[in-house]
Amino acid sequence: MADSDLNTPVTISNTRIDASILPSNFSQAYFLYVIQQNTDLSNVAGKANEASQGAYDAQQQNDQQNATLENHETRITANALAISGLTVRVIDTEAAITSIQVNVATLTTRVTTVEGVVTTLDTRVTTIEGDYLSKSAAVNQVIQSGGGSLIVGTIATPTTDKIQSSDSVNALVSYKVAGLKVIGPRETGWTASTGTALKSAFNSNLSQSISAAYTQVEVQALNTNLVAARQRIKALEDALRTHGLIN
Repeated sequence: MADSDLNTPVTISNTRIDASILPSNFSQAYFLYVIQQNTDLSNVAGKANEASQGAYDAQQQNDQQNATLENHETRITANALAISGLTVRVIDTEAAITSIQVNVATLTTRVTTVEGVVTTLDTRVTTIEGDYLSKSAAVNQVIQSGGGSLIVGTIATPTTDKIQSSDSVNALVSYKVAGLKVIGPRETGWTASTGTALKSAFNSNLSQSISAAYTQVEVQALNTNLVAARQRIKALEDALRTHGLIN
């Protein structure tokens, strides 16, 4: 803080010394010496006052500079704290960035793996698209065109037949061979015949000789052949019924 006493000028009580106030018995040399001393004293007082004023002004400037420096110190301290806080945040951010980089590297690896899987699946899907059966297709679909059989179920000893099934096969309309129907829907309205079915040897070319008199032996032989024919018909009927073709 500036010293206020420095702002108080030095006052010389007697500022005027001339020949009128000096004793007459002073020699000329001493007379001049006294007058010169007064002049020097006035000059010294003036310079002292100037120096005192300069020192006071300098102290005031120092006080202002001290206040400015204190303000700067406060701001520097605040900035240092802020920088310290930013340093901590930067360190935390660097740690977070490092963690994110690790996560990104991990995700990149996983994405690369997934891309490989997707590529593999895409290849497999493309293969399947070229070799699959559709439930909604409205055009012809070809299966087993390169050979082999279509086997449904488990068959211990498969044959060379194109379509094979270990269980029953249901056709709503008919079965065809070379486009011609060979088995169609069951014929109904048949009444089952009775009697014995003939499954043994049967000579379809057997001819019965009949004389003009129609003897009893001839009639009996004809009846025997007729019964055999009826029994063969019964056997055929049973076969058709067993296979479900008539009822």
